[in-house]
Amino acid sequence: MKHFKLLLLVIGMLMTTGEVKAQAAGEEPGKNVVVDGLAYTLDKTAKTAAVIPNSYYDDNMEEHLLCAPYVGDIAVPETITVEGVDYTVTELSEKAFDEADITSLALPSSIKKLGYKSISFCTELKKVNVPASVEEIAEGTFGFCVGITDFTFEEGNNHFIMESDMLMTADKKRLIHLFYAEDKDATLNVTLPSTITSIDERALAGCRSVKEIKLHEGVEKIGNDAFSFASLSSIEIPASVTFLGEAFVSSIPGLKKITVAEGNTCCKFVNDALYNADMTLFYMVLPGNNKIEIAETVTRIGNHAIESTELETLVIPDNVREIGIQAIIDNQKLKTVVIGSGVEETGIMALDENQSLEAIYLRRETPAEIQEDLFEDEYYDKVTLYVPTGTKEAYAIAPYWGKFNTIKEFTPTDLRHVNFKTECAGEQVYGVDGSRRATLRRGLNILRSKGETRKVIFPY
Repeated sequence: MKHFKLLLLVIGMLMTTGEVKAQAAGEEPGKNVVVDGLAYTLDKTAKTAAVIPNSYYDDNMEEHLLCAPYVGDIAVPETITVEGVDYTVTELSEKAFDEADITSLALPSSIKKLGYKSISFCTELKKVNVPASVEEIAEGTFGFCVGITDFTFEEGNNHFIMESDMLMTADKKRLIHLFYAEDKDATLNVTLPSTITSIDERALAGCRSVKEIKLHEGVEKIGNDAFSFASLSSIEIPASVTFLGEAFVSSIPGLKKITVAEGNTCCKFVNDALYNADMTLFYMVLPGNNKIEIAETVTRIGNHAIESTELETLVIPDNVREIGIQAIIDNQKLKTVVIGSGVEETGIMALDENQSLEAIYLRRETPAEIQEDLFEDEYYDKVTLYVPTGTKEAYAIAPYWGKFNTIKEFTPTDLRHVNFKTECAGEQVYGVDGSRRATLRRGLNILRSKGETRKVIFPY
């Protein structure tokens, strides 16, 4: 999985201690400080401090640097002193060390909270401890930390328990993370304690050695990215599951089978695709599929929903409003994508890593105000964007759409009649030159049946 950020380095000397002048949007001036290479936010009333990321983004998605990136061995102190006042360090805030190139992390006995994704995606991290003082561990805290070989769970913690490499709440109802080193075992078959009702976001993310996981009746929640990058060939969703996170089995090209237990009211599996119960959310299609027809009821294409397929053409229905993060990714044969008129929002890198992509057809008459890149810059040069007749100028100046090197116009009404099957039963197919064709061909086709004629544009 890739994470992309717009970068703007703030030029200037940053003191190793003292208050940081640049502030995150919505934060009080003087709230952030840097002490000995770590950035903190202060609670001046409680005299406590929380470790924060080394940079922040403003409302224009420009990055501002608070201190140098966190790398190597990190030791978080129990207290810091700012302007003569002592502050107790009690928390790692949200994404404090997310994606940092740290190799070890020593946490003090004053830490009470590990925030959301606070140590996530630290792929070089080998050693970390959880003090007995920790009372709260948010979801995704250790997600994708696949290299940890030395994990210390200190004795005396009344809130959490470590058993069979699984970090859980003390009542064994919530699975927070499975700790294992990438080379620890060639094969892992995971059986959860029967008491588990909730599996955290990214709980097993990146655990490539996990070949099988048995989910028992009683599991109610499976978080986002819970098993992503594992090596599962199949998975069964129990009837008891009432919440299913997006991308819960993403980036598993060998996944061949998903079974939804009878009685499940959360989701349904139809034609090799997984939907939520009312089929408004398209969770995913099984990898390797060479055809897919997304239900007309769908309003959102989930994160990593269409990944590692054999598709050559993809049609997104007009009812779809949102396309998730990296929703259509790594489909190496995909040449053409038709995006329906209803799409208003796309997640970052929604169409990335589709190496054969040649054309995107948009049915929408006015450019959607998307906020993220569709893919890396190289694709804007090689992919042709087709927009409705009369809208080329508007798209050319619209954010992100205007990055396409080639924008052409077409008549979107013609595409509504295309099911992207080359055979047209009961109809005679002709080219614009009047020549008879056995099947539809790329470009304009003339179809005749029972004295009626219609035009169809076939995009590949």
